[in-house]
Amino acid sequence: CWMKGKKRYITLDEGQRKELLAGFKTGKKPVFRMRCHLILLSDQGHGVQQIAELYQLSRQSVANWFTRYEQGGITALHTMQGRGRRPILRIDNAVEVRQVEQLVDRHPQTLRPVLAALSQQGKVLSKRTLQRFLKRLDGNGNGSEEAL
Repeated sequence: CWMKGKKRYITLDEGQRKELLAGFKTGKKPVFRMRCHLILLSDQGHGVQQIAELYQLSRQSVANWFTRYEQGGITALHTMQGRGRRPILRIDNAVEVRQVEQLVDRHPQTLRPVLAALSQQGKVLSKRTLQRFLKRLDGNGNGSEEAL
């Protein structure tokens, strides 16, 4: 290593340790569980380089998560809002939901005309994506598809 600096570890108190252990064991997202584990490993005396090699991350990524944890606690280990691709259709957008429901009501036998109408409006999506959207609508109790 070309630069030897001060070894960096995070020391936890019992409450923090329990909180991180619960996050590691029962967190909803795998990436959140992994981040909790990074901090727990540091508390157990594993260095940044060891943890980086274990999880196949860069040393800088591990150090950044240490900093995020030190500044914001366990909540800082969650992925922030606004990451990832924006949805083509939003289930919480009442205008889009109503529009899709009307198109499906007009063409109950096939989704091809629904997809064509949506693509004319700049909402290009696959049949499978539309099916997932309709299924989520149905799960929310908006009886868009009464009986299939």
